[in-house]
Amino acid sequence: MKNAECRTQHERRLVICALHIALCALHGAMAPLFADQPVLAAKSEGTPTDLDPSWLESARHPQTGLLSRSIRPEEAAGYFAILNHARQLPLAELKSAADTFQQERLKVIRRDPDFQFYFRKPDADFPTFADLHRNSEAYHGRLVTLRGHLRRLVSSPAGENAHGLQQLHEAWLYVDGAQQNPVVVVCTELPPNIPTGSDILVDLVSATGYFFKRYGYEDRSGKPRFAPLVLAQRLVWQSRSARSEWLSKGKMFGITLGIGTLVCVWVWLVSRSSRKAGVVGTDYESQSPEST
Repeated sequence: MKNAECRTQHERRLVICALHIALCALHGAMAPLFADQPVLAAKSEGTPTDLDPSWLESARHPQTGLLSRSIRPEEAAGYFAILNHARQLPLAELKSAADTFQQERLKVIRRDPDFQFYFRKPDADFPTFADLHRNSEAYHGRLVTLRGHLRRLVSSPAGENAHGLQQLHEAWLYVDGAQQNPVVVVCTELPPNIPTGSDILVDLVSATGYFFKRYGYEDRSGKPRFAPLVLAQRLVWQSRSARSEWLSKGKMFGITLGIGTLVCVWVWLVSRSSRKAGVVGTDYESQSPEST
């Protein structure tokens, strides 16, 4: 009896270990589906993502503050320095800093009556564009992650700079809640095979970069407007074909894992029942006729 109980406990531990390993494998297989999810990290003073303040001061126009058209000659040095800085850091580190700053902003705007509209639902997304639009000074030089769809993506020579930048890519990103107002993202890298052009529609795009200034431009009717200008390392694009492939692989892996786990548990239960029946039979047969 003791040997049978020991075997049962041992096999139970083996089943638990097998389930744990299977779940770890499932987590690893599904990780690509959530690669663009926020990563939270504690903020520390003097982190590598911090910018030199001199790079930012040049973005302030003497009369209009953070609002100005194009890239003025006096702000070009800071503009290129920030782009060069962003391309040298791991993207995960940039995202982590952006998420930490978002948590800081969340504590502030939750107390602001003007933002109560955005938090009507407990699972409401952070109103990044609205906060950036209303509180540009708080965002100046800080990292922000934006998600939406592209309507414009063009590349052009970087122009003369001290950092060896050869080509820059300008993307007009439209995020949820922006009411058809774009965010202009300038970056140094593009994902493979992403469509480009001045009149496109590309979904599932995100960018993490530094807010530099409010970029003045004219819309199609000639009306002056402005958009946040974000300087980033790259665009992240989750193409529909790639996402479908990941989902398909994830589902197949989950189905296979589920069936395999059920089979293992069923075999263990059957073997356990068989052992119990064997033990009872042995005890019965071992009794002497005199004892009955």
